[in-house]
Amino acid sequence: MSLSAENWDFAGLGMRETQNGVHFFHHWTAKFIPQIPGRVIDRYAEAGDVVLDPFMGSGTALVEAIQRGHDAWGTDINPLAVRIAQAKTTPIDNDSLDDFVAWLGKGAESPSRHLSQSGTLFEGGERWFREDVARAIRAIRNRARRLDAPTRNFVLVGLSDLLKGMSNARMDRTVPTLPKSPRYRDKKHYWRLVNNETREINAFQRLRAQLLRMNRALGDLLASAEGRAQPVLHDARRLSSLGRRAQLAVTSPPYWSAQNYQKMHSLSFRVLGKALEIDEPGSDEIGRRAKDYLSDMNAVSAELAGILEGHFALVIGESKEGIHEAVRDQCCEHGMRLVDTFVRRVQNQAFFAKVVKRELIYVFSTG
Repeated sequence: MSLSAENWDFAGLGMRETQNGVHFFHHWTAKFIPQIPGRVIDRYAEAGDVVLDPFMGSGTALVEAIQRGHDAWGTDINPLAVRIAQAKTTPIDNDSLDDFVAWLGKGAESPSRHLSQSGTLFEGGERWFREDVARAIRAIRNRARRLDAPTRNFVLVGLSDLLKGMSNARMDRTVPTLPKSPRYRDKKHYWRLVNNETREINAFQRLRAQLLRMNRALGDLLASAEGRAQPVLHDARRLSSLGRRAQLAVTSPPYWSAQNYQKMHSLSFRVLGKALEIDEPGSDEIGRRAKDYLSDMNAVSAELAGILEGHFALVIGESKEGIHEAVRDQCCEHGMRLVDTFVRRVQNQAFFAKVVKRELIYVFSTG
């Protein structure tokens, strides 16, 4: 099938458009912009259809689906991703959150009176966090234990998003990396001088501002969304074992040379793993072993073919080796019929900027 001439670039959109609503909650790696699943859902979902994202990540497609009145479910093998998706779509106890935010406000005004006695966050944590910052984070983590599960998750996801920026890690590295000295030049932000020993880091104030913004966005979403979202910790290679079905699937799978999500979010796993009740996913994430990529994606395609009753939109980067075409052909081999192909020219992409210049959006009929 020939490529459609329709424009899917979404060129010129800024952070205000691509991180609108609850989409800003967490800097999850390589998430696709909401305009893509939004347009797919508008075009291919009918009233009452259930939407699925088997590589849910932080829940972008789920949010776009429930905003449009569809129930949605998604899976991800990374437990931190599931927690983020839950924070974006689950009601919380606003009274409890208000009390927590008020406590943060007091901590922001007089940090020294609210610090934990201990600054121990994890073994070796003293290298990653200044003592005053670590004591503040530990106090926040301890206080969050008093909250109900959804509200606690909401708070800790907000804290997770801030951890790297409050740490001693270089601000110009995607994977947390310690600088050789506390003073260094930030290559990403105009080579400005950073001094981790003296820069102001008020953890209470930062989290307070984050939670207030998050709560406004979640309230707006839940007030208008007619659908319900169900993020599930599960392996997409075994979708059928959940016994669920859907009429539309839209997803952007990990690439064949995917970043190590576990390593990129290692501070969250170390600082908040027990509090969020999550374990590091290990090497089972698709893309971590490039040699297994096509066999893994073939397993996912087979599972989708068995549970879908409508359409499947696959958003995948173009590969010089033709990997995107191989995955497309696998879908066809499992009985899916290619009905539309769109191209998106990737703009201002930090992740894979030198590797992926175009994304292909393959739409299959599974009925």
